[in-house]
Amino acid sequence: MVTALSSLCYAHSKATVWDLICETNAHHHDAVALTDGIRRFTYAELTAAASRAAHVLRGAGIGPGDTVALCSVRSVDQVLALVGVLASGAAVAPFDTRQAAMSVRENVARLAPAAVLADAEGAALFPDALRLDDLLSVDRATDRAAPPDPWPTDLAYVLHTSGSSGRPKPVQVPHNALQNRFLWGQTLYPIGPDDTVVHWGSLVFDCSFWVVLAPLCFGATLLVAPEGTEADPQELAALIDRHRVTVMHSVPSLLREFTAEGGAAALASLRYLLIAGERLPGDLIRRVLDLTGARIFNQYGPTETCIDVLTHEIGPGDEALDAMPIGRPLDGVHAVITDEAGVPVPAGTPGELLIGGVSVAWGYAGAAAATAARFVPDPYGAPGSRLYRTGDLVRERPDGALEFLGRVDHQVKIRGVRVEPSDVEHALLLHPKVGQAAVVAVEDPQHGGVRLVAHVVTEEKTPDDAALRSFLAQRLVSAAIPETYRRHLALPRLTSGKIDRLELARQAVPDPPTAPGETLYQAPRTETERALARIWQDLLRIERVGRDSDFMSLGGQSLLAMRLIARVRGGFHVRLPARTVFDAPTLARFAAVVDEAVAERKRAGVG
Repeated sequence: MVTALSSLCYAHSKATVWDLICETNAHHHDAVALTDGIRRFTYAELTAAASRAAHVLRGAGIGPGDTVALCSVRSVDQVLALVGVLASGAAVAPFDTRQAAMSVRENVARLAPAAVLADAEGAALFPDALRLDDLLSVDRATDRAAPPDPWPTDLAYVLHTSGSSGRPKPVQVPHNALQNRFLWGQTLYPIGPDDTVVHWGSLVFDCSFWVVLAPLCFGATLLVAPEGTEADPQELAALIDRHRVTVMHSVPSLLREFTAEGGAAALASLRYLLIAGERLPGDLIRRVLDLTGARIFNQYGPTETCIDVLTHEIGPGDEALDAMPIGRPLDGVHAVITDEAGVPVPAGTPGELLIGGVSVAWGYAGAAAATAARFVPDPYGAPGSRLYRTGDLVRERPDGALEFLGRVDHQVKIRGVRVEPSDVEHALLLHPKVGQAAVVAVEDPQHGGVRLVAHVVTEEKTPDDAALRSFLAQRLVSAAIPETYRRHLALPRLTSGKIDRLELARQAVPDPPTAPGETLYQAPRTETERALARIWQDLLRIERVGRDSDFMSLGGQSLLAMRLIARVRGGFHVRLPARTVFDAPTLARFAAVVDEAVAERKRAGVG
C-alpha cells in the first residue's frame, strides 16, 4: 500500500532557513524576533548577530561540508548561535549539557566536528570549545565578504538517536528536507507577525527545529522559556499568559502533567497546539478540548525523516477515539506499508511503515551498515532515492489516515524520547556487578505512556537501586533510566534460549526498596528534611518518608521528579537540575543538596 499524496514539493527552490530569515528581516526588521522575557532581539539584531557569528566561523575555515557541535542548554544565546552556524553554511549538531556528561563527550568525539561551541555548562565538558558569549560578542566581522549561503542539498543538522549497540546514531538531515517541512507547515497552520511561539524543550529533539526556526522564518516572535521552567507547569503557564503565546508544541505525557498541575488555563489563548512524540490517548484529548479552542494537530515523524511527516488535525468525533490517528503524509512525502517480506499490504492490514520523499535523511554518519539496514531503495521515488524503515506498525483507516499500532521491535517512546531497551541493557551490563540484564516496557496507567522495568542478575543485593540509577545517569538520558528494578538468580528463558520478555513484563511489580538502612526507619531530623518529606508524601501518595527513603524506589518516576524539582523551586527558591533526584536519591542526601543551594543563594546575596 502506498498512500495518496500531493505532488507538490517545496524543496526545489533556493530558499534555505537562512534565506527565509533574511527575507523576513527585510520586511519586519524592527519587529521582535526573539526574547526570553528579559532580553529582546529584533529581526535586524538577530540577523546581525547571526551574521557576525557566521563570519567568525568562516574566518576559522568552517562552512558547507563541516559540522559544528553546539553544547549548551536552552537560552537566547543558543538560538543566536544555532542561526549563526546555519548562516555559515555548516551543519549544526546540538547536544544538551543537562544530559549524561559521559554520553555527550563520547558522542561529540565520535562525530569529530570541525568546531565545538559551548555555553558555561558546555565549557565544563569541553574546556577548549569556543564560548557562545565570545562568539556573539564580536563587534564587527573580521571577514567583510558575505559568507556563502548554504544550498538546499547541503547538510543542515545532525541529531543523535537510539542505536541497537548502545551507541546513539547521528542522523544527517539536509536543508531541503527542513525547507520543505517549514513551507508545508505554512499551508496547514500558518504563523506570522501576530504569533508568539514558546520554546520549552531541548534542541536534541527534532521537533524543536520547527519550534525555534519556523517562527524566525515567517515573522513570528520566538519566546525562549528560561532553563528549568518546563519543570514547573504553573511557572510555564504564567510565562505563556504574560507573553500571550499563540502556538505551543508538546508531547502527550508532558501535556498531561501540564494540564493537571496548574497549566490548564494557559491553553485558552492558543491558536495552534501541536502534539507529537508519543501515542495520543483519547482521554487526554478530551480534557484538552475542554480547555482550548485552538486547532490541535497530532503529528508523527522519526528523527530520520525531518521532524514530522504525518499530520492529523483533531476534528469532530475524534474525542470518542481511544487513540488519535497519526494522519496523512505532508507534501513531498509518501508512506508505504509492507508485510515482513517487504510487500505492500492492502488498506486496513497492519504492516511496517516506510517513509519516502524529500524528508528522508541522508542516513547515519559513520555507520554504513546501520544506514543500509534502515534506508532501503525506494521503488516509488526518483532514481537513487530511499525509503526509511520506521519499525512502527500501522494500518490505513477507511478514511485514508494512518493509525499507529505499536512497534515491530522492542523500541518505545517515553516522553517523546525514543528509547531502545537494548541500549539500557548495554549500559547496565557495563556495571561490574551486573551479570545479566533485561529491560522491558510496561504500561503506566497512573501517568500515561509507558515506564521501564529493569530485570538484573547481580551479586547478592548489590548494587542497590539508587546505585544503578546513578550509574545509568552518567550514560543515558533521564527518560531511558528505569524506574523499577527487579533482581533474579537467573533471567527466565524460552526453549530457544532467548529471554522470556513476556514473562518479565508480567513481573512488573517492584522489589521492596533496597536503599541501605531503609528497613530501619529514621525520621527526618532537620526542617529541610521535614519539609521535603511532606512534598515526597504528597507526590508519591504515601504516609511515611524516612531519611534513607529513596524517591525512585518509593514509586517515583521522571515526571514526578520534575514536579519535585518544581516544588523545591517554589518552596526554597532555588533551582536544581532534574538529575539531582538521581545523584542524591535519598531524603537526607537530597535535603543536603537543597541546604547547600540555599546557602549559596544567600552567599550571593540573592533573596
